[in-house]
Amino acid sequence: MPTTVHKSLPAERTGTPASPGLRERRTKFAATEIDPALGVAAGDADFAGVPCRTIRAGDRATILYLHGGGYRMGSPEAYNAYAAALAVGAEATVVLPRYRLAPENPFPAGLRDALAVYEQLASAAEGPIILGGDSAGAGLAAAVIVASRTSDVRRPDGLMLLSPWLDLHCSSPFYETAPDVFFPLATAASARDDYLQGAPASDPLVSPLLADHTGFPPTLIQVGGNEALVGDALGLAESLANANVTCTLEVVADQGHTWPLVYPGHSVSVASIESCARFVRSRATNGRRTGGNETR
Repeated sequence: MPTTVHKSLPAERTGTPASPGLRERRTKFAATEIDPALGVAAGDADFAGVPCRTIRAGDRATILYLHGGGYRMGSPEAYNAYAAALAVGAEATVVLPRYRLAPENPFPAGLRDALAVYEQLASAAEGPIILGGDSAGAGLAAAVIVASRTSDVRRPDGLMLLSPWLDLHCSSPFYETAPDVFFPLATAASARDDYLQGAPASDPLVSPLLADHTGFPPTLIQVGGNEALVGDALGLAESLANANVTCTLEVVADQGHTWPLVYPGHSVSVASIESCARFVRSRATNGRRTGGNETR
C-alpha cells in the first residue's frame, strides 16, 4: 500500500500574493539549454500529482533534485543544463519537481510536494535513489529525510547538498562576514518570512540543521568559501559526524552561492558537478549491493 507521509505534515495554509518585484525576479530564472551533444532524453511527467521535469542519461540511479530559489523562485527548466550535466556524469535520471512556491503557498506546501514525489519514487524505483538540492532546495531535501525517518518509507542511498540553507533563523556569523552578496542576510530574511508566514523557524522540518541526524544517509555537502551559508554547511557536517554518518564536506575557496549554477562554464563549477557525479556513482554501486531497499 502506498505510503502517505506527506499527509502527516502540518496543515496547508492560505498564503499571500507575490509582490510585483518578486514576480519580476521570477522571470529571471529562465530555462537553460541542454547541449544536444549530451544525448539526454528530457521530458515532463507527473509523480504523485506533482509536475516534474525528467532528464535521463542512464539508469544507474534516480536523482530527485529540488531546485533552489529561496522557496519562492526557481523552476525545473532553469536547471535543464545543470541537471543534464549531472545526469550524464552519473549515468542517471534526474527528476526535478515543480513544487509550489511561497508566498502564495507557504510552508508546508513545498515540502508536501517534495515528499509526495519522493514517496512515489521510493515505492516504485528498483535502483538506488539519491536526494539532492541547492540552497532552499537543499533544505527541502534534508527536510524530506527528517519528515520520513520514522516511517516505513525507503531511505535514500545518498544526500547531495549544494550551498545548503538549513537554518532559517539566519543567525550564523557568516551572514555578517561573507563577501558574497548573492544571498545576503536581508534576502535570506525576506525569503524566510515569505515561506514561514508565522511558522516557527525552530521546526526541524523548516530548519533541518536542528534535527537529530542519526540515520541520515551518506552525505555530500558543497559550499563556496565566500558565501553566508558556510555556517549551515559546517553545522550539518559536524552534526553528521557526531551521529556517525559518512559525510564529505567540500569548501570551494573564493566561490559564492550556488556557483556551479551561476558560472557553469568555470573550471571550478565543472569540477563540482563532476564531484557530485562521482558521489552518485559511488552511492549507486553501494545501493545495488544492498538491494536498494533500505528503510529507517
